[in-house]
Amino acid sequence: MDSPEEAMDCGADAIQGAASSSIDLPPETAPALRILEQYSGVAPEHIPERIKKIQAKALATFPYGCFKSYWFLNLVPTLEDPRYQATLARLRVPGSTETFLDAGCCLGPVVRLLASEGVPGERLYGTDLQAGFLDLGYELFGDRGWSRATYLAGDILDESDVRLDAFRGKIDIIYASAFFHLFEREGQLKAAKRMVGFLRPESPRAMIFGQNQGPKIEGWEKYVLDPGRWANLWEEVGQATGSKWRTEMEVESTDEWNNVRFGVYRVL
Repeated sequence: MDSPEEAMDCGADAIQGAASSSIDLPPETAPALRILEQYSGVAPEHIPERIKKIQAKALATFPYGCFKSYWFLNLVPTLEDPRYQATLARLRVPGSTETFLDAGCCLGPVVRLLASEGVPGERLYGTDLQAGFLDLGYELFGDRGWSRATYLAGDILDESDVRLDAFRGKIDIIYASAFFHLFEREGQLKAAKRMVGFLRPESPRAMIFGQNQGPKIEGWEKYVLDPGRWANLWEEVGQATGSKWRTEMEVESTDEWNNVRFGVYRVL
């Protein structure tokens, strides 16, 4: 059975293809293209070349399949998630001091989406294991010199990785899209417990939300948990962290894929 990394690995041939083929962006990239034009100030005629250059560099950093397909620029699932819309409203309400963290942010398009929609950058955070992805995000969006958002590289599964301690007790909302499904349950448990430590202990509306997906092949149920096993995971997280959580999950299945959206809310 392929691991998530193997299933999404597109290899050296894809890197070469990205550098030589003409760009053909799927329609789902339209919101990201608007960010590049309106937030980053990139002229429309220069956007394809810019994306192609970043795509090749990203594939060389780690060859996730989302880079080959331009899925790393697909913000449609985020925009269609009611929890994202609720997050946007919370962050933009006058006088809000709530903070947002994108865990496994890749190149950081969701953080830039929120910034482009008027959320103050000093309340926006992103983290990824690959520091190179964060650098490529700055290069793609051209905001290294003026963005007030904070991006930190680190291993969320490694409690001894002190680079992420800056988030401890500081975050109100965590977004984790296409993140938990990278790990089997033990890794998901480690990540969830670390995220709880990032959340403000006094925040009554602390929330973690996102999406997971995986193919309908034997073994992938260890990565994309069903609603019952997801709830059980968070029961164990609560026992380990002295907290209590309510879970929600919507499952959309096709003949070949399982797609889930989830929300996790602090009860105690």
